[in-house]
Amino acid sequence: MLTQIINARILTPQGWLKDGSVLIRDNKILEVTNCDLAIIGAKLIDAKGMYIVPGGVEIHVHGGGGRDFMEGTEEAFRVAVKAHMQHGTTSIFPTLSSSTIPMIRAAAETTEKMMAEPDSPVLGLHLEGHYFNMAMAGGKIPENIKNPDPEEYIPLLEETRCIKRWDAAPELPGAMQFGKYITAKGVLASVGHTQAEFEDIQTAYEAGYTHATHFYNAMPGFHKRKEYKYEGTVESIYLIDDMTVEVVADGIHVPPTILRLVYKIKGVERTCLITDALACGASDSRKCGYYGPLDSYHGGESGNTFGGCDTHGIRNACPHNGST
Repeated sequence: MLTQIINARILTPQGWLKDGSVLIRDNKILEVTNCDLAIIGAKLIDAKGMYIVPGGVEIHVHGGGGRDFMEGTEEAFRVAVKAHMQHGTTSIFPTLSSSTIPMIRAAAETTEKMMAEPDSPVLGLHLEGHYFNMAMAGGKIPENIKNPDPEEYIPLLEETRCIKRWDAAPELPGAMQFGKYITAKGVLASVGHTQAEFEDIQTAYEAGYTHATHFYNAMPGFHKRKEYKYEGTVESIYLIDDMTVEVVADGIHVPPTILRLVYKIKGVERTCLITDALACGASDSRKCGYYGPLDSYHGGESGNTFGGCDTHGIRNACPHNGST
């Protein structure tokens, strides 16, 4: 069945298109055209002057609708995914906060089952940890934090096919070996929850780490020790042109002035918007999954609104960074 959407403002790589239409068949976009004449036999949808924009690809999200991906169950995954699909997300990489290997295996099993479904929005599993710097662990479960262990990650990546990204602190013992191994398996290596300085970041980049997890959060910027000044993780990532970053564009995790700086230096080609949403995202629930009550986590700002790859986050980011 052919579907045609007309009477909308359509965002394309070349800019906004008026008086055009979008043609869809079998859940796939066939064409974006500058003609809005009705096609005979097509189901017609009148957008009534609203916007049509590309669907969000959510690359960092812990849960939603009152459920956490760390639960590992199919029910929890489906509830959380559905919650995000109501806010502009069309594909998603469920994220596990620092977890045990049994928890990762359970979530991987669910992820692979859902990935195999026709037109599945689930594209793979993202592991945020558990190989992090304890001093920068933040809201992570401390007993799960440790140094990279090849006896854990090698069997896990040999047995599963759904893990697409894994975050780690590059200054830890074994982190370079870890980065080289996972990237050889096609897994994105990302720098996160770290105290790395420039030499650490440069070495990490050469070992395969090409992305920065929730940029500016859980990583130091410019600082001093006694009378000496040192670049932080933030400045080090800026200095490596090809490293990509992700930001929570809610104006809280990253303030508006810094959003403009990220946009100015990294640009749209190397910047992702994320929600980093917890179980309480898109929900009236005060429960944040494995983190407990909402009020106990970051002062409650990660509640029932999003700040990244959704309609709210896009509205926040555009005026903050000066784009339209």
